[in-house]
Amino acid sequence: MRCSEVNHTEGRYRPLGAGRWRGLVAVVIGLLCGLVVLVPWAARAAETSLEQQEMIAAARITRVLPGVVGIIVNVGADVTVRCGPKDIYEVKPDPDMENGTGFIIHPDGWIATNGHVVMPVYKGDEEHISNFLEQAAQAACGPGLKKLPEARRKARMAAILKDPENRKGVKLTKKLDVYLPTGEGRHGFPAVVKAYSPPIDPELLPKDGSKPNPPMLDAALIKIEATNLPTVRLAPSAGHAVALGQQIVIVGYPGVVVWHDFLSKKSRAEATVTFGRVSAFRLDVNERWIIQTDAPISWGNSGGPAFNSKGEVVALATFISTSLDGDQAIQGFNFLIPIDSIHAMAKQVGVTPSADSPFTRAWDQTVQAFIEGRYAEALAHAEEADKIVPGLIDVRRTIVRVRQLMEAKP
Repeated sequence: MRCSEVNHTEGRYRPLGAGRWRGLVAVVIGLLCGLVVLVPWAARAAETSLEQQEMIAAARITRVLPGVVGIIVNVGADVTVRCGPKDIYEVKPDPDMENGTGFIIHPDGWIATNGHVVMPVYKGDEEHISNFLEQAAQAACGPGLKKLPEARRKARMAAILKDPENRKGVKLTKKLDVYLPTGEGRHGFPAVVKAYSPPIDPELLPKDGSKPNPPMLDAALIKIEATNLPTVRLAPSAGHAVALGQQIVIVGYPGVVVWHDFLSKKSRAEATVTFGRVSAFRLDVNERWIIQTDAPISWGNSGGPAFNSKGEVVALATFISTSLDGDQAIQGFNFLIPIDSIHAMAKQVGVTPSADSPFTRAWDQTVQAFIEGRYAEALAHAEEADKIVPGLIDVRRTIVRVRQLMEAKP
């Protein structure tokens, strides 16, 4: 029966009040027919609303991406090694290279990250010298020493590694570079460490269980020579900006993605976004409150910002959980240090975090206009942002997307 063809027929008997019942039935049928019409419309409206919410959420994530940077740490050496009085070799071992993540807290080039990300270029040289000298000695002296009995071979190698002249022969080169999320042909900005607190080292913790002194906060501020950079907004305090069970968004450059053999090098500038919730608040060995989360993170994510629903940085990705033998990461139990540590460190060096810059203003206006469907304005602001800091992937992508929407809009 179609809703437009309801017919009323009288039965053989007509009890008292039957007319009213027929009227009631007609009303009910009419309501049901209306629902049949309304339900698909409501479903479509709900679907449209969900799509709009997802688009707004995506736009808010896009808003923060330009302020998240990749960090490459490279320590290399040229080694002059003496295997014997007349056996002198020049060796260039493979450099030690690591990647991490940071975020711009001031448009004049101030960047926050983890202490362990910059530690290879900040800490003393002795460990680097020992490692590179051993590599060079094995390559240059090893073949000749194989002719000796094992005991003499080990003794001779130990003497080579302890030789002061050989240790002086290790010339280190240290590089700390920051990469903005621009496209192909991007170059790194040399960075210097301005403030540093080491990561937690179990071997250096007090045996009585007390707090380490100085503290091991695993935080650092680095500086590049640039202005008008994209920035992120910092929450005043993690304790007031995020609660148990709330969703957080982590942005970073995990090494498993950056160095993936199956991915083009052109995509290395693209940050990875992961989602999770606040699982718990814990005290670390410094008796500092940190955040536990189930959001996936990996090596390379270190120093990456964790955002709340307002788009504020509330914490930094810092350390993960591993198996008892330490060779396998266990996802779902990861930890973030609070943004309070960065605020305190910035105060120590006289820097006030600021999200205000010509680029950030133009980019904020871009995202807001896009969310509200004012595509012509969004395009104008995006093009302005692209002139201030050219080539940022998400700015260029937004320009293309807005133009497509403008062409498709009737």
